[in-house]
Amino acid sequence: MRRFMDIYEAAVLDYCSAQPGRFVAPQFHIAWEKGTGGSQPDFVVLDFPASTVYVIEVTSASTAKGILSRVSERETRWLGPMRRSFAQLHKPFANWKFHVTLFLREEICSSVQAKLKGVAGISVISLDRVMFPWRWEWHGDVPVTPLQ
Repeated sequence: MRRFMDIYEAAVLDYCSAQPGRFVAPQFHIAWEKGTGGSQPDFVVLDFPASTVYVIEVTSASTAKGILSRVSERETRWLGPMRRSFAQLHKPFANWKFHVTLFLREEICSSVQAKLKGVAGISVISLDRVMFPWRWEWHGDVPVTPLQ
């Protein structure tokens, strides 16, 4: 089933793809295999300079219940299946880091960060920060758009 991007996902796509050396795949299909996978994160970003695969989830929801549920299943839903399939596609991916980045409404960012305190490999970024490119950090004409 094809799903169209909303304005927030479009802004996150711009943010993720603005920095050189990144490949971004929207609605990346992770096949169901032996009780894992079967999902489509909003984006998967291959950051070649950082040797990192980012799983990106975007929500404009006013509560974090849904996103936190998906994050609690991150290993079976996204990370494990992607590690296996990427390493089979190209051996160097076996050495890459995998990271989950959540783009959320500003007013729920701090509560989500508090709930995830001490959990490695997950970052929270405010949608308010990415909606307007003039708020990004710039080094000359090159945007600096961290995903962690």
